[in-house]
Amino acid sequence: MKPRHIFWGLLFITLGLLILLGNLGLIHFNFYGIWKFWPVIFILWGISYMSKNILAKGIIAAISAVILAVAFFSFFNNTFGFFNNNCFFNNDGMNVSFDDNRTELQHFNIPFIPKTKNAELNFDAGAGNFKLEDSTGNLVALSASKINDDYNISSSNENGISTVNIKMKKKTFWLGDKNNYNRTLLKLNTNPIWDMYFNLGAASIYFDFSPYIIKNVKVDMGAAALKIKFGDKCDTTNLNIEAGASSIQLSVPQSSGCEVKLKAPLTSRQLEDFEKIDDNVYRTNNFDSAKKKIFISIKAGISSIKVDRYSTE
Repeated sequence: MKPRHIFWGLLFITLGLLILLGNLGLIHFNFYGIWKFWPVIFILWGISYMSKNILAKGIIAAISAVILAVAFFSFFNNTFGFFNNNCFFNNDGMNVSFDDNRTELQHFNIPFIPKTKNAELNFDAGAGNFKLEDSTGNLVALSASKINDDYNISSSNENGISTVNIKMKKKTFWLGDKNNYNRTLLKLNTNPIWDMYFNLGAASIYFDFSPYIIKNVKVDMGAAALKIKFGDKCDTTNLNIEAGASSIQLSVPQSSGCEVKLKAPLTSRQLEDFEKIDDNVYRTNNFDSAKKKIFISIKAGISSIKVDRYSTE
């Protein structure tokens, strides 16, 4: 049998089995960082071309097919939730369900220290569903499904600046029931000026920043579905996104001037009410006159990028 026949046959068989098992609720993938190693397929193909041994070519074709099938399944599963019933997007954001009886929740609260002017959040996690919205009297409130992934949380306050570090203990690949998918809800205090840094894997993410005073946000993520809504509480807001193959949806208020810089050649882009200023630089027509400004920089692989504007009236 020719190696290419082995490759395509095993690719479709493996992918079909994974989708079937996923639909039956018998398997679920939780990846962190593994998607970055998909170029190994090219290495295997290169070795195959250099080898004259038919058996070796067949083995390499089989391994490549399995790796590619797992990558496809993992990407669509973790990014768009095709086989995950616990998370879904709608026009109002993202809904996350915690109604499974087998899901144990863990709760963390970081108290708010009066006279805190600035706050920094460092959030380091793997794959899962992440939602940030609403306010809390604490500095940070977190609720998460406690199945495979626990968090280490630390905080400090010095000279009126609070720092919160949230890190997932385990960022490993695991198999199990689809209801065991990691789900995390965050709430923040609306008083401080926030700097936020997120390091996430393959994920479904909804961040509603509109209630908060946001100065700087950086999101470093793998293959993900990201949705962010900004408010106009801060004079200048900076957003920096670095992503793999992702779906990115951003909403900014019409009252704010907005600039978008893209380093994403292989993307589809929808920029509502933006004018092209330079190569990969876009601005709203009120950018110069607006008192509040939002600066967005996106560096991404094959992605879909949409930026829309909404009325705050």
